[in-house]
Parts: sequence; C-alpha cells; structure tokens
Amino acid sequence: MTEPTRVQPPPERRFSTLGLVLTGAAGFLVGILLVAALGGAKGRSTETVTVARTTTVTRTVPGPVTNGGTVIVTTAVPDVVGQPLDVARQRLERSGFDTDVEGGGLFGVIEESNWQVVAQSPQPGGQLEQGSTVQVAIERR
Repeated sequence: MTEPTRVQPPPERRFSTLGLVLTGAAGFLVGILLVAALGGAKGRSTETVTVARTTTVTRTVPGPVTNGGTVIVTTAVPDVVGQPLDVARQRLERSGFDTDVEGGGLFGVIEESNWQVVAQSPQPGGQLEQGSTVQVAIERR
C-alpha cells in the first residue's frame, strides 16, 4: 500500500527590511507629488467690496408715445492684480463682469487659490459695461 502524498503549504512570505523601506519611500514620494500638483493648502484672504447699483424708474408723461430706452449700466473695474485667482474671480463676478483667464501651466488651473493675478485688462478704475469680460493673466504663487 502506498502512502498518501502530503501537500505542504506554501512558504510564508515575508517582506525584507529593504522592501518595506522602498514601499514607504514610494508612498511618501507619491504623496509629495500629489500635494505639489494640487498646490497644498494656503490661507485665504477676504476683502469687502462695495458695488454701485443703478435703478431705472419709469414714469408716465403726457404727450406722444415713445419707445423705451436702453439703460447701460457701467461699473468701475476692480483692481485684482496681486490677488489669488479665486478671490479675483469672486470680486469680478460681484461687480458684474465675466473673467477670461490666461495662463495656468501644463496641467491648467486645478486649485484657483494657488494662482495669483499678475496683470489684468482693462486696467483697474476704468468704467466698463456690466456683463463685459475682464482678462486676467496668472502665475503660480
């Protein structure tokens, strides 16, 4: 009679010290790259902005009927140079303007607070029709 064959369990796998160190270093490097790509966390500043509003009042006057007129509302362009992109965009939107961003690097703008406005067009202080677009150029902070 033959003896049954014993099946031996596979040997227990153990990580060497070098393997553990390399795994930890790779994880650390991936974390650093993610923080660099996303820009990390930085404090945000806040600023109070006052916006002028125009109110149109209609009244009936005796005489011939005329067509209604068009009221164009203009607002001073705020100075956003030196501001983080997210703050600049909020200020421009509150003033009634759209924003066109130039720049952003290889991967584009991932976290707006990590980009700073370095130039704008039109220049601050000038009057511009609400709904117009203000162009801002940005650089990484």
